Amino acid sequence: MNNTNITKRNIIIFTIFSTLCGWIGYLVDKLTGQAHYENIGTMAGEEPLGMLIWLVSPLICTMVLRTFGGDGWKNAGFACNFKNNKILYLISFLVYPVVTIIVILLGVITKGIRFSNMSIGLTAYFGILFTQITIQFIKNIFEESVWRAYLTNQLLKLKLSDLKIYLLIGFIWWLWHLPYIMIFLSESEIQNILPVGRLAFFLIGTIVVTVWTVMYTEIFQITKSVWPLVIAHTMEDAVINPLLLLGIVSIEKNQAFLFSLSVGLIPTILYLIVGLSIRKWRTNPKFFYQSAKIGNRF
Repeated sequence: MNNTNITKRNIIIFTIFSTLCGWIGYLVDKLTGQAHYENIGTMAGEEPLGMLIWLVSPLICTMVLRTFGGDGWKNAGFACNFKNNKILYLISFLVYPVVTIIVILLGVITKGIRFSNMSIGLTAYFGILFTQITIQFIKNIFEESVWRAYLTNQLLKLKLSDLKIYLLIGFIWWLWHLPYIMIFLSESEIQNILPVGRLAFFLIGTIVVTVWTVMYTEIFQITKSVWPLVIAHTMEDAVINPLLLLGIVSIEKNQAFLFSLSVGLIPTILYLIVGLSIRKWRTNPKFFYQSAKIGNRF
């Protein structure tokens, strides 16, 4: 079997396994009496065993495929490659906070967003933020090692078009989330993000995650490193989740489709602009190398 066929076979194995592992985790919770998710604290680290199975199993699968399935560990995406990619590391760190600030400002101006629990204070919020950065960084090492260092890396070997890569990664990545959306995530958490049912939330999320995939894939293609994406994903979780879960920011329900910090139309468009701009950077060698030289001066 040649390398291309091995890659295709292993992607299929990975896709099937990753889409099943969450349901296996739910079954474990049912059998052990842990399947009560409404009171699970998203930021408190109180996840039941099923959620841990859902989170960790795809990484175990990739390790098995790399070690025994012929994928190997060469150029697996774990090198930092920081020296020539300072700008992209900075973008990864800032993109979610900056877009969130822009959306909040637009929302406040148009009365689509209001501050409803400022009594918690900025000091408390930043304390929670820094705690979340640590927790989410560790969690996202697991997640990005799977979706960027493995799946994106393997699909790039097949020389597919950019659009096919975006769609495949976005669909498989979000399909992995299906048991999380339909079972693990509480109804109140969904309503805090968008006032829709679970299935509608999943379908909307498919579009949003595919848009995010453009940005994530382009950063990975240039840096050949998983670490900027770990940073970006960490900032997304750490910055946005406390604002919503602590009630500091409240989105008016009739404008949530525009201003929802995670899945709203406005932030989604902004993330798509960022992703396509990075793609332009990658596909325009002259612009890319000039920018890289500027970054190396700092």
